[in-house]
Order: sequence, then C-alpha cells, then structure tokens
Amino acid sequence: MGMWGCMLLLPDAAPLARTLVPVLAGRFVVRTNWLPGATAIGTLGDTDSLDEPLDPAVDRAALVVDLLRATVPSKAAPLLADAIADREGVLDLDDPKRRWRPLTLFEHHALVDVLGELAGLLPIDRVRIDRDLQQRGLNHCQFVNHVASIRLLGTNGTTLAGRTHALVHELGHALIGLRAGSTPALPPFESVGVAGSYAGSYGSPDYGPFLREESFDRPCDEEALVHAIADAWLLRRRAVSWTRTWPGAIDAAGRDLDGDDLAAFARFRLAQGLGLPHQPVIVRTKR
Repeated sequence: MGMWGCMLLLPDAAPLARTLVPVLAGRFVVRTNWLPGATAIGTLGDTDSLDEPLDPAVDRAALVVDLLRATVPSKAAPLLADAIADREGVLDLDDPKRRWRPLTLFEHHALVDVLGELAGLLPIDRVRIDRDLQQRGLNHCQFVNHVASIRLLGTNGTTLAGRTHALVHELGHALIGLRAGSTPALPPFESVGVAGSYAGSYGSPDYGPFLREESFDRPCDEEALVHAIADAWLLRRRAVSWTRTWPGAIDAAGRDLDGDDLAAFARFRLAQGLGLPHQPVIVRTKR
C-alpha cells in the first residue's frame, strides 16, 4: 500500500511545514492538527478509475519544481512530491518510528463521501492502521485503550478502489464501536448530538432485508450496515469499474442500487442505530 510514496505528515511547528503550507495551500489539501500537533498534506482526488495510489491529476514534475523553488533540498523534493500525490499510506515525518499510521486525507474523505456530517463521529486520532498487512484471516477492527486498531489483509484487491472499499468497511466498525459503548464514551459532538448505544446486533452481512420499509422499525445489523457503507462509496465512484475491483466487490443486494440512495440509507441507518435524529430512506435501483 503506497510503497513509493504516501500522504505527508509532519509536525505543525517544523520548519518544513512552515515552508510547504504557503506554497501548497489552495492547490492541495492541508490539514493542521490531523493528529495532535501534526499537519497532513495530500490529495482527495477520486474522479479517476482509482487503479493506482498516485493521483493522476497531480503533475508531480511541476510539483517538484515548486518544491525546489520553496528551497526544499533537491534529494527530498521528488520524495515529497510523490508523498503528496499519493492517496494511500503515510510518509510520517512527525514520528518516523511509529508502527501504525493514521488515515490518509483520501481515506477519510471516502467515509465523509458516504456519511457526511456523521463521519465527524470518528475522531482521526482514535484510528490506527497497522502498516504490516496480514497474510491470513480477515480484515478486522479491534478496540484497545479507546482506540480503533485496524489490520488489513494483503489480498484486498490490486487497485486502490478495492483496498479503500475494504478499509471503509472497517471504518464503519470503528465509528460504531467508538460511539456505541465498545469503549468508554467519547466527548459529545455538538454538530450531530450525543450518540446513544447502537441497538443493532453484529448480525448478517446481507443488508437486503434492511432496505425494506417493513424493517424500518428496528436498527440495521452492524455488519449489514458497514457492508452498505462500503458498497455505497464504491457505487458512487462513477469512473470505477467495480466489477473488476475484486471478485464480489459489491454485495448481491447492492448491485442494481443507486449509489447516492444507498449512501443516504447508510446515514439513516447509522443515525437510527446511534439514537440520533433520522429520516427513513427508500433506496431505488440505478437511474
């Protein structure tokens, strides 16, 4: 994942941050305090086929020239340009010895793309992704010391789209677990209210039954909901041929559904399960 470069993370107060932020702000995404005291610089580009981590919309050669003009050392400029253009993985100059990485700007944007304001219920600094890929078992999210720790398989697809689809699934578990009592309660988020306990069971991955109006009086099973969240993200990527992302990428229940409607459905079901204000959503087939 992102072996030749990755989102750039560096201390807010570092001289390099003070050099790069004025040069790159407005052209790239710059988020101060992405982790406490650390700035993230990267791209959110998601309108291409998402085959590769590097954003094809970024002219890295031109970016290198800009970095050199900003007095970045010549040996470092190409590395930083690749890092800023990459949407997967993190070049961590804030703490190079960390075995885990935070979410990239692109990955967090994928969750926001589906959940909107509700994605704010998942604090960036409460999510850690193991840099080492698993060779067996399943992708999983577990909660340790109030933090969601995510481990991913090395077989989540040969494309960025496939791997992000798998990660968005686990981010759904992270959000639900952190907000619903798997760990001590987090501080309330005033923009969306105080989340209660998630009332659905882990349950079945099939969200088909929960699309029916007669099921709207009870929360969606957690596993079904996170499947719907991940599928909604992939269906909304108009330029992505999800049928080749990896076999079975979209669950059978979602293959003929409108991606925008499925995302609205996921927001409805998440809010319902967390005891937040919600409005039922009927999901249509593709327009």
